[in-house]
Amino acid sequence: MRKTLVSFASLAALMLLAGPSASGNSAENGRTPEAAYRAPPVVRGLVTQESGAADLLTFARGVLFVAQTGLASGSGSAALLAIDGDPYRLALTTDAAGPVEFVYKLPATTTFERFGVPAVVEQPGNVTFVKSVTVSGSMDGPDSGFQELAAFELETHGPDESVTELDAQVSVPVRWVKVRFEGGINIEPGDEGRTAIWFSEIMGYGTQEARELALAFDGEWDLRLTERTDLRGIPLELTQDGATIFGCYGDHRLSGSVNGAIARATGEDPQGRTGALILVADEDGSIHASVSVNRGRFGARTAVTVPELAPTECAEIAEEPVVCGTNVYINFDVNSAAIRPESEQVLADVFRRLTEEGATAVSIRGHTSTEGTAEHNLDLSQRRAQAVVDDFVERGFEPAAISAEGLGESQPLISPDSNESAREINRRVEISCG
Repeated sequence: MRKTLVSFASLAALMLLAGPSASGNSAENGRTPEAAYRAPPVVRGLVTQESGAADLLTFARGVLFVAQTGLASGSGSAALLAIDGDPYRLALTTDAAGPVEFVYKLPATTTFERFGVPAVVEQPGNVTFVKSVTVSGSMDGPDSGFQELAAFELETHGPDESVTELDAQVSVPVRWVKVRFEGGINIEPGDEGRTAIWFSEIMGYGTQEARELALAFDGEWDLRLTERTDLRGIPLELTQDGATIFGCYGDHRLSGSVNGAIARATGEDPQGRTGALILVADEDGSIHASVSVNRGRFGARTAVTVPELAPTECAEIAEEPVVCGTNVYINFDVNSAAIRPESEQVLADVFRRLTEEGATAVSIRGHTSTEGTAEHNLDLSQRRAQAVVDDFVERGFEPAAISAEGLGESQPLISPDSNESAREINRRVEISCG
């Protein structure tokens, strides 16, 4: 059943909290220069009102780009932009170039119930939004076994529309997803063969099996631009201790948490410039990343093993961090303070470290991203911080020595958090010790 949901006017009130894009200038990453057209209304962190489900088709949730057809070799940035959680339009192809296909690998077996395409907005000139979008899934591999899950025939959104959703034709377990784009909604007479085709974001909702704790975040790599792995990048050196990671990205000293196959880490360099990384471990042991430096746009990186990687100044002086004063990443259900099973090891590690360090007068401070109202996020952050406190007390922490404080969206690490990588970095609990 085809549905168009959520008015722009009421979107902010309806959005609930859910759990890489290429960096650089607009010409390099497929984004349209802002002056070239009137940008559509902002649509962020889309979660439908009827289910409160999270978008499972984002890099920040472990989805990896595998292959594309119909574009020039090495032009996978569009495929990454189509799953970054930001529906700002991206240049896809032209009507003369024919269909384009992107293939993605999911972090675990997933059964999709429906899909969505937001911000189907037209602009003046010889540009138009893609007309047909077909989503297929496979359990066999990236090259075979695909069956159609959903097929969109898109129409331009009106002023009171934000998302076109489509129920899955079949709900079957899949590990790979193929998205096919073809045609354009509005190709004017005389513009045939030279009309630019645009797209926003493909979103998928359903259920996903949990991944066991990945142990791949321990080692040394050169973190390179995903589309130019032939060029030297920035050294990444990590130590993994259970669900805790710490180390260096260049001169940024990092610490963070591992939930399933996904690690989130933050830190600073000696000049106080911030760094934030989301790392995804594939089952083959490879590491893929989305990186933001000094609060800039997240960019896709690939970890390449390099012999005799030169140590950074950070690595030469780095010590294992204490838990007090650090950010910890815990997964909660959408719009809820219920802690997800994959975060059990994170909680156990933090409790152990607090105990070993003899921490007293501990405050667990909850932080959210910016979907929803400030009042809603303040309440949610308080409830999530309290859930962590309750967990630690149940493990044996002295109740009088630990408290919860919700700070909502008031202290973001990344602002604006207009894509899912930024939102995932902002959703955190901070361990403060008096």
